[in-house]
Amino acid sequence: MSNNYPAILCHGLFGFGPKEMGGLPYWGKAMNVKSPIPRFEASVGPISSAHDRACELAAQIKGAITDYGKEHSKKNGHEQFSLDYTGKGFHPEWSEKNPIHLIGHSFGGPTIRTLQHLLSIDYWGWNSNENWVKSLTGVSAVFNGSTLSYLMGASEKTGLVEPGDPTWLFVKGIEIFVSAVGGLFDNIYDFDLDHWNLENNEEDSLTDFFNKLRESKFFDGQDNIAYDLTLQGMYEQNTVQKTFQNTYYFSYVTEQTSAGFLSKRHYPDIRMNPFLIPTAAYMGAKTFDENPIPGFSNFKSEDWWENDGAVSSFSQEYPKTSGNHPVAGKGISDRTSFEPGKWYYEYLNSVDHMDIVCLPQLNLIGWQKKFYKSLFERLADL
Repeated sequence: MSNNYPAILCHGLFGFGPKEMGGLPYWGKAMNVKSPIPRFEASVGPISSAHDRACELAAQIKGAITDYGKEHSKKNGHEQFSLDYTGKGFHPEWSEKNPIHLIGHSFGGPTIRTLQHLLSIDYWGWNSNENWVKSLTGVSAVFNGSTLSYLMGASEKTGLVEPGDPTWLFVKGIEIFVSAVGGLFDNIYDFDLDHWNLENNEEDSLTDFFNKLRESKFFDGQDNIAYDLTLQGMYEQNTVQKTFQNTYYFSYVTEQTSAGFLSKRHYPDIRMNPFLIPTAAYMGAKTFDENPIPGFSNFKSEDWWENDGAVSSFSQEYPKTSGNHPVAGKGISDRTSFEPGKWYYEYLNSVDHMDIVCLPQLNLIGWQKKFYKSLFERLADL
């Protein structure tokens, strides 16, 4: 073992922390396997923007008040400060000499990349830099956006939520999620939107909350997960945020679709979670009338068809639509050494978006344990 730096795990869209959802473990068996390094599960806004989630993540790690930034907050119309984690930090001694390993599932991928970016510009005045992050690992991560966002209401031309009832976007998503977790959503979790003055009250129903959301300015602009999940939103992130030369980068790509017999379009495999089948089918055949990201000249609809029910495999590999993000190549588990400053990616075949976390197929439970045990051991050896 070369280091004992803690691993911080960040959930994705509609995700939750260890004290929510009636104890359902978002990270599956990840926290149960033997690990040579400490591990902590974060709980950030399940529908918030990558920026706001990164600020919440930073506060939980450092043990500080959540600070979204004065200019950012004024621009987007919400409060600058939120929950205070002073004295409760996962890693209070966090610094360049005492860095962390970041692991993000789904939208947790863009969130942890945003965190490293904010550290690199010393966003909170902690004298931070990008080297506060030893490694960054995406698991089913949305590094280039998800075409599913357009099914859920985002504009193909702008990435913004279309006029009308914006809560439809998340109502449909929650319906899928509620079905997938078997009704556990009755233990409603906190949407962590206090800074938008959208607190959850125990007496409020889900309908009450969405009425509040509809009347707010949450969807007016780009400071929400709806925009950040689009190809346009991730193009902007990839343009601004760097791949840093001293950090190790890994991406585990999940997929559970196959090309058709007479068509290149992809269809869900038989073992896919039943509630991901409709979204997988949509993504497997999604075409665009025009390039949704003009700055990415090599756009082809068919590149985005293979998917895991929520994110295209193409999008999960590494940031590619914009910016300079060096790639070392395919394969992680078969390598014994790695170079920092380059992306390594590995395909986990016949694994859907939820198999890797809270809802693995029965035949994958043992495999999932081995996956996380191997991941933590690999990070400890960096």
